[in-house]
Amino acid sequence: MTSAPLADPATPVLSVRGLTVDLPTEQGILRAVDGLGFEVAPGETLGVVGESGSGKSVTALAILGLLPSSARVSGAVELHGRPILGASEKELEQVRGAQVAMIFQDALAALNPVMPVGTQVGEAITVHREVGGAELRERVVELLDVVGIPNPAERADQYPHEYSGGMRQRAMIAMAIANDPALLIADEPTTALDVTIQAQVLDVFRRIQERTRSSVILVTHDLGVVAGVADRVLVLYAGRAVEVAGVDRTFYAPAHPYTSGLLASLPRLDRRARRDRRLHQIGGQPPSPLALPAGCAFHPRCEHAEVPGRCDGEGPELREVGPGHLSACHFPERVPAPETVER
Repeated sequence: MTSAPLADPATPVLSVRGLTVDLPTEQGILRAVDGLGFEVAPGETLGVVGESGSGKSVTALAILGLLPSSARVSGAVELHGRPILGASEKELEQVRGAQVAMIFQDALAALNPVMPVGTQVGEAITVHREVGGAELRERVVELLDVVGIPNPAERADQYPHEYSGGMRQRAMIAMAIANDPALLIADEPTTALDVTIQAQVLDVFRRIQERTRSSVILVTHDLGVVAGVADRVLVLYAGRAVEVAGVDRTFYAPAHPYTSGLLASLPRLDRRARRDRRLHQIGGQPPSPLALPAGCAFHPRCEHAEVPGRCDGEGPELREVGPGHLSACHFPERVPAPETVER
């Protein structure tokens, strides 16, 4: 499997090669991620997008060794060139929070309801370094201030239920950046927030990157979020990478029909929409990972598929179709620009 190209020639912060995750179910073994490969450069934000069940969150959890013990994970994951896939729990505890931190989707569930928020942020610090007293308190207040929580000294003593949804998400970000990790993995960090709060949380990510130069993997189904903050986009479908490109090429010159269909389904403010036209809808449903179709997994939903032919007979490899642009499509030249897709 070809890895996604780097936006920067520097040594990648994270390198993933041939990542495969199998999960046991009552119906059989479910392949949630299938031979995934990508890299993240220093200071880069990589947006990972796809429908529910595409393997986005499983990939994030696999990188940090947070999947249940029943999961079978293979491939290679390297952090600054150091292998971490298959590392012991003790080794991973030294990595989590210090070098890589994860921001979860449900901040209320992730925070301890019976501990003040400031105490929880402080624990994220003391688990990796010896600091206490006034110095620890000063650092906690500083972190809450950095992520935009008003009156941080007072708010540090409050409990999660006293925070709004947006403030809880910011508190999670404060915990994640407590030890200045090189990589932040944010799993749907804005899903439960209204548009105004989403914008504020995304602005926090921008300010953190300017301050720390951390790399970010932003896992989301929201292409609008990706457009605003990502440098490159990795599109997943049925556990596989189907397209990887810079954010501009992804949005204006996609080379996979799934990406084009996702983009055509978005309301756009930069062009007039006819009132008698509905938003585009990709036909059909994502396939079950337990029963993937032969050939390209997307071909039953693709309007441009060659069937019978290559599309239902041969699985396409991820290959370069332009500078820094990869696509897993047999016929990328047939992919329409999003604004020309029929509605």
